[in-house]
Amino acid sequence: MSPNTQSILLVLRSHGICTSILNQSELSGDAFKLSTDTGDVFVKTSNRAYAYAMFEGEIESLNAILEAVPGFAPKPLCLGTFPNGGAFIVTTYKRLSTANLSSMQKLFAQKLSELHSKESPNGKFGFSVMTTCGPTEQDNTWEDTWAEFYKVRRLRPILEKCLQNNPGDDELRRLVEFVIDKVVDHLMKDIEVKPVLVHGDLWSGNWSVDSDANEPIVYDPSSCYGHNEYELSILTMFGSPGRAFFQEYHKHHPRQEPYFEQRQGMIYY
Repeated sequence: MSPNTQSILLVLRSHGICTSILNQSELSGDAFKLSTDTGDVFVKTSNRAYAYAMFEGEIESLNAILEAVPGFAPKPLCLGTFPNGGAFIVTTYKRLSTANLSSMQKLFAQKLSELHSKESPNGKFGFSVMTTCGPTEQDNTWEDTWAEFYKVRRLRPILEKCLQNNPGDDELRRLVEFVIDKVVDHLMKDIEVKPVLVHGDLWSGNWSVDSDANEPIVYDPSSCYGHNEYELSILTMFGSPGRAFFQEYHKHHPRQEPYFEQRQGMIYY
């Protein structure tokens, strides 16, 4: 047993989850299934400097999703660190299958609609902790309006990070500053935006079907209370759901006009 696996076992024991590990099966470079004396668990690891905070954000996101829509995400079990740096998260293990059937896409739309009906506990836009979307740390400090949150907590930090890597890109700066200063507020005119719970990184690789429950499930969230349309744009970026999904989803959350397509294509995409 490797030192890292020993560290994981110590944390599992301290939480009363199991007493021994029987087998380890790699699922990807940083994720694996552990078969224990009490059943299987899923483990994800990271060596990033902010790994512990990243997984804290994931745990808070998973818990929020499960509270809003029971069974719609894996249950977080524990969190820990490795002696030589890095951290890990342990959740329930889910057997996954594809979600191509029209009936399953409709059910996914219903569950996502339910998630997007869970409003912020304080009426503001943000989240209780920092989250990460891929390698990008996300400041979720509460803001009174979605436009302000999206500009200050999403667009501007991404612009600053891009300019750190490309400091001479004046055209990028000009274009994004124009979007921040002019476009966002214009496209938000005349619509009501409620702060609802979103997954935050819901591309096609972060949802599937729980084979045992035969229901859609989401994972790897970086949640916040934001605009539900923000979720839809990410969802269509890589491997969009089919027409059945959107027909069902918009029964519960109708498209908001004006400028629905422009918001999807310009400021969220």
